[in-house]
Amino acid sequence: MQSNDIRILYCEDHSLFRSGVISLLKNESDIYFVGEAENGKDMLIKYDLLKPDLLLIDILMPVLNGTEAVIKLKKTYPNAKVLFLSMLVGDEYVYQTIKAGGNGLVNKSLSKGELIYAIRTIHKGNNYFGPLYDELKIKEVVAKYDFTYHQMNLINHAELTKTENKIVMLVAAGYTSTEIAVEMAISKRTVDHHRSIIMHKLGLSTLPAFIKYAISYSEGQETRV
Repeated sequence: MQSNDIRILYCEDHSLFRSGVISLLKNESDIYFVGEAENGKDMLIKYDLLKPDLLLIDILMPVLNGTEAVIKLKKTYPNAKVLFLSMLVGDEYVYQTIKAGGNGLVNKSLSKGELIYAIRTIHKGNNYFGPLYDELKIKEVVAKYDFTYHQMNLINHAELTKTENKIVMLVAAGYTSTEIAVEMAISKRTVDHHRSIIMHKLGLSTLPAFIKYAISYSEGQETRV
């Protein structure tokens, strides 16, 4: 391998799609897939073993989803380069992937050429969120959603019970639903039920949005101490 080669760990729960992407890029002289993972938990283990140059990862996956996994990954590997490849695109998901620590987000329906461009761009140390997102647009998206979530913090958090508040803080600390269940001595189903209620109270429609909220709220609490 050459110094400019790109060693990729690919995390995607649909094996057929994963195989298709790997096959699509197999003839690129500078791109190598050194490992595959089916969920975020598996990815964290393999990333630690393989130390890839770039992580290619989906958002929606079982066990531990993409944004949750990247948040955990960045605690150990803050300089990890991450490209999200997902059907979930648009301003909110650009915001969520940026806040998780991602360097890019592209649609699964993109062309081969754009995927290669995104991979090489991020490997060089730049960001890529598609042709519609230049630096100014990204700043506008981040400012918009930072304000939105800050307002939610002020208005809606008072509606949460003590149990719900504890779950928010554990989510902020990087706990999965299974880990929260163990910590609080309740079932995972109960945790998931509480999480649904919390998201409804806070007006959050996606898990990445909930994770971002939890982290933001937790950081605010630490600031006040």
